[in-house]
Amino acid sequence: MENKQFITSLFILFVMIFISCAAVAKQSEKPSERAVMHNNKGVTALYQDGDIDRAIFEFKIAAELNPKYVEAWSNLGLAYKHKGRLNDAVEILKSAIKLDRKFASPYNTLGTIYLLQKNYTDAIRSFKLAIRYNKKFSDAHYNEGLTYMEMYGSYHDQKHLHAAVTSFRNATSINSDHPYAHYQLARVYQQLGEYEDAILRYKLALEIDPKLTNAWNSLANLYTKTGQTLKAQQALNHALETNPESTESHLNMGLNYLKDDNIRMAVREFNESIKADPTNELAYFNVGYAYYKLAADLQSQGKGSEANKFLTESNNAYLSAYKLKPNYPEATYNIGYNYQLLKDYNSAASWYAKTIKLHSRFHQAYFSLGMVYQLLGQNKKAAQAFCSFVKLKPQGMDTDVNTAKGLIGSLGGC
Repeated sequence: MENKQFITSLFILFVMIFISCAAVAKQSEKPSERAVMHNNKGVTALYQDGDIDRAIFEFKIAAELNPKYVEAWSNLGLAYKHKGRLNDAVEILKSAIKLDRKFASPYNTLGTIYLLQKNYTDAIRSFKLAIRYNKKFSDAHYNEGLTYMEMYGSYHDQKHLHAAVTSFRNATSINSDHPYAHYQLARVYQQLGEYEDAILRYKLALEIDPKLTNAWNSLANLYTKTGQTLKAQQALNHALETNPESTESHLNMGLNYLKDDNIRMAVREFNESIKADPTNELAYFNVGYAYYKLAADLQSQGKGSEANKFLTESNNAYLSAYKLKPNYPEATYNIGYNYQLLKDYNSAASWYAKTIKLHSRFHQAYFSLGMVYQLLGQNKKAAQAFCSFVKLKPQGMDTDVNTAKGLIGSLGGC
């Protein structure tokens, strides 16, 4: 969720406003000083004050005073986009383009609107036009890169990732102090498995802006992935310094502790994540898993009674995750597994069956359901569950498949 909000904010931040660019935007007549003054007031209202309505008012005055003042029209289109009036924004931006077809700014803003609408073809076309008319327009390259990233998310074609790399590299070549372009380039490199280049770009982004919480989190995730746990924790500490209430930072810190088997610290961080965002089902799920691991450790020490208490706590956490996300088969399966460990086989069977209802190809649930039905003496149901498991042909579970096949015969067959 944070990543989506972060990317949305980038569109807002990096759509360029040109206050006085007569050399770039050719006009048949020079705007009056009063028109320029109102245009500049609009820029101040939009960027410094965050007063979108005031900005719209000022840009309208500027355009009214000089109907051929292309920058005022372009800025008015941008302000309408901020207001969420996308149809009005498109109309105004197209009017600005008619006034000067070689003025790059309205093409860039128009592209970001098309991207919001997931109209990728027109978005790319608009950004390329912005770049054609201003080859040094780093933000147009940047927004083009964001579009290619979204296209990859929709179509899963790696050619879009490689295209995004080119766009972001162009953006950082033009403006080496563009932290978000470095950050997004790092994300693409990470997806491509080019971890050294990804780390380099994350560090460049953070060198420019040390307060980029998302970049610290992403860097930490990469360090964790590459087995550099200490560096991951250091990065997460920086993330929490920049935003102590970051749900993602606490969640990642908890996962890091969990990887080191520091269960109690992991639970603390997951609970901090829940405190920051009580609707975060993943944090509840991870609390459940942490308590399960704690219970498993206690069981191995012969402390069955204490272990059972943590299994119950684990199920409470999984249940919270499931209530927040009713289509969560991993949570329902784990609840069933905990009940199986607690020897409450009827409850285990119920939750395994619920898992299968949520996800008909959750193969492990069929195998576990067969096991608990067998323990309950319901051999026919057990055989049916094992038969369904074998028919799914689960990869990497040869031992369980062979076990199921052996049991099917002894239980009366399919």
